[in-house]
Amino acid sequence: MTSRVSGGRPVAWEDAGRQIASLLGSYSAVVVTSSDPLAAAHVALGIARSESTHRRVVVGDLVGDIPALRSLVIEEDPHGITDSFLYGVSFNKIGYPVEGTANLHVMPSGGDSLIHEEIFHSTRWTKLAAGFRDEGALLLLVAPGDSHGLAELIDQVDGVVLVKDSDLPGAPSALILARIGSPTPTLKIPLHNISARAASWRVRAAGWRAHAAAWRHHKWFYPVLGTMALVLIASVGAVLMFTRLGRPARPQAPVVVVKPVRVPAPTPPPPRPPPETLHVAPATNLSDSASAAAFTVELLVANTPEGANLFVRKNGAALPAAAVSPVPIDPERTVWYKVTAGAYTSKYQADSLLFALRKSGVLKENAGSVTTTPLALLVDSVPSQGGIGDAVRAAVQKYADRGLQVYALMQDDGGALIYSGAFAAADQPAGLVRTLRGAGLKPVLVYRTGRAP
Repeated sequence: MTSRVSGGRPVAWEDAGRQIASLLGSYSAVVVTSSDPLAAAHVALGIARSESTHRRVVVGDLVGDIPALRSLVIEEDPHGITDSFLYGVSFNKIGYPVEGTANLHVMPSGGDSLIHEEIFHSTRWTKLAAGFRDEGALLLLVAPGDSHGLAELIDQVDGVVLVKDSDLPGAPSALILARIGSPTPTLKIPLHNISARAASWRVRAAGWRAHAAAWRHHKWFYPVLGTMALVLIASVGAVLMFTRLGRPARPQAPVVVVKPVRVPAPTPPPPRPPPETLHVAPATNLSDSASAAAFTVELLVANTPEGANLFVRKNGAALPAAAVSPVPIDPERTVWYKVTAGAYTSKYQADSLLFALRKSGVLKENAGSVTTTPLALLVDSVPSQGGIGDAVRAAVQKYADRGLQVYALMQDDGGALIYSGAFAAADQPAGLVRTLRGAGLKPVLVYRTGRAP
C-alpha cells in the first residue's frame, strides 16, 4: 500500500477539522481519509481537539507511523494497532493520552508500521464502534484514500470524512458525512518581531525615566530648565525671521482659463443575461398562512445529504415530521442540509419536543433550537379512509424506497398531506424542487398545515 504524504499548512487543516466537528456530534466511529494522509491526520486532530472538550476521543493511525500522530505519543516504542490486531495486545493498552489535552488519546500504528490489509477487513471494528457508541465516545481512524479494504472498514463504522479529494474511488458507495476540500486560511502575524521591538522601546524608556529622576533631585534643575527653554524659543524665532527676510518674493501664479469641453456620455454596455435560475412560484394557499404549522426544531446542519439522511435514519422513531431541506447559506449559494423535526402552530409545542429530544439523548444538552419554517413542498395526499395510519405509512415508505425524504401531516378532514422539506422563505426550495422534478414529481410550494401522526 503506497500513500502520498505531503500535508502542508497543518494549523489550517486543523482549523478546518474544528469547523466541521459539530457535524459529527451524533456519531461514534468515523474514518478520516484522503489521498494526502497528513492532511487527513491534521483534520482528525482538529475534530478531536474540539470534541474532546465534552467526550473522550481516540485517534487511530492506519497510515503507518504518521508524524502528526506519532509525535503526540511520548513512549519511545509504543504498542499500537498492529500489535493489537496481529499479536493480541489489549486494545485498552494501545491508547496513549495526549499531554495537555484531557479526553484525547492517540493509537499509534504499532511496532509494525505497515498496516496489513487484513486489519482493514477485520470485523473487530464493528465491536469497537459499538463500544464507543455505548460510552458516548468518538473513534477517529485516519486512513489513506488508496488503502485496500477501505470500503470494508467504512462499512463497519458510521461513515467517512473526505479530505481534499472530490471522490473516493476505493469506496465509491461509502457514506460521506462531511467533505473538506481545502484548509481554512489562517492569518499569521509575526508577533515575535512586534514583541522584540516593544521590548527595545521599554528598555530605552526606562533609561530615560531613570536619568530624569536623577536630575530632578538637584535644586538648580528647574531654574536651569526654564532658562534653557527660553533660549531655545528665542533661537527658533530668530532663525524663522531671518529666513523669511532673505527669501525672494514668490511670483504670482499665472491664471489659466480652461474652457469646458463636452464629452459625449458613454454608451452603456448591454445588460448581462441573468444566471439560469429556477423560480419557485409563491405559496398557493395564502389563506392558510395564519394557521400554518410553522414552529419546528432545527436538529442538525450537514454539508452533505448523506450525513443529514443518516441522522434521520438513526433517530427517525423519535423525530415527528422529520425533514431534510437543502438550503443555500451564503451569497455563493453554498448548499447545506438542515434537518428539522416537528410541525406546530404554537412555539411551546416545539419547545416541548426540543426538551424531550435532549432528555432522551438524541440531542446533546445545548444542541438544537426552535425556529420557524412555515413553507414546504406538497408532493402527495392520502384521502380519509379506514386504516388511515397504515395508508399514510405506506405512502411515506413508497417515497423512502426511491431515496426521497418526505413526511406526512394529518389534516382536519381525516386525510393526510405528504410534504418534503421545511423552509423559512420562498426563495429557499429551488434545489429541492429540481430534485423532486427530476424524480418525476410535481411539487407545489405551500404553507404546511396539519399535525404529525
